[in-house]
Amino acid sequence: MVAMTVEGHAMSAEYGQDLVCAAVSTLTISMVNNLERLTGVRPLVEQEPEGGYLYCELPQGLSDAQKQVAQILMKNCYLALKEDVAKSAPESLQVILIH
Repeated sequence: MVAMTVEGHAMSAEYGQDLVCAAVSTLTISMVNNLERLTGVRPLVEQEPEGGYLYCELPQGLSDAQKQVAQILMKNCYLALKEDVAKSAPESLQVILIH
């Protein structure tokens, strides 16, 4: 994985009460923050201030060790979204892996 896009709103509850939204936001923002903390490299990040969109891309030129850590973090986020959050709220979240 070299990039991840999260878009849309779960709409599983009223604003401020949406647990699906909170889970997705927590997992994705944590992934972005930890990419920088654990690799020492800042990923390219685009997001909308009102929420509903986050794009994160790994920069070119990472060392093998940095790539390995980044891949683990991104895969962890993907699996948490797909296997944990989406399974508990399939009507509110769709997770797609594009190669």
